[in-house]
Amino acid sequence: MVWDCWFYCLKCEARWASHTLNFFGVASPEEWEGLWTKELVYFRKSEAFPSSFGDLTAWLRRGEIEAADIPCATYDANKFREVLEQIRALTVEPPEVFQPKVVHLCASSGVAVVFVPQLPKTRTCGATRWLNPNKALIQLSLRYKTDDHLWFSFYHEAGHILLHGKRDVFIEEQGVRDPLEQEKEQEANEFATTMLIKPADLKRFLASGQRLSKARIEQFATVIGIAPGIVVGRLQHDGVLPNSHCNDLKQRFEWVD
Repeated sequence: MVWDCWFYCLKCEARWASHTLNFFGVASPEEWEGLWTKELVYFRKSEAFPSSFGDLTAWLRRGEIEAADIPCATYDANKFREVLEQIRALTVEPPEVFQPKVVHLCASSGVAVVFVPQLPKTRTCGATRWLNPNKALIQLSLRYKTDDHLWFSFYHEAGHILLHGKRDVFIEEQGVRDPLEQEKEQEANEFATTMLIKPADLKRFLASGQRLSKARIEQFATVIGIAPGIVVGRLQHDGVLPNSHCNDLKQRFEWVD
């Protein structure tokens, strides 16, 4: 995961210098505003989005550019479901191992996956949209820098691709959404939760009533084939494990210069 200072190349005295317009693939500021306001129409409807609109569009555009360099097969939903099952096993691997494999596997089913650092005024974990009817894009920011958040975000975005329409654009932030948007987000949450830890497996694990020690969590993670940090994150989210406990089982990530 390489931070290559691409955003800072857009900074210059002239607000709309030619290289900035070229970066966005437009001829004028007016064209940029018209294109991205239409693309992110629901962003404007929310009063609670914490991100800067300009920074967010730059982050999304970078994802488009990187996705253009990823050759993808024609989208196949059944193939993508198979790929998602295979990727679960990669959660135990370090980034230098799982990142290229995730990109390759998803591309084989018509989904481009890119990792783009968030910008100073963006506060999003990920985004999902369709670049064309045969190619979807999952863009991840590594915002929280732990494996439980990264993998939940990945499967959440994958859920949007499988469950929702090709005209939808999903940007994961804490914003006010209408009931339909909230329903879609909940569906994606449930998809990610179930993909990572099957409800029956978690129920059996908790039914024993034994203390949630690190050793038990690691053993359970090994049995179901995922990273222990993901189990910790799930237990913390469900209120079964205090947020201060077992965080050393989570794998932390950093962008490499």
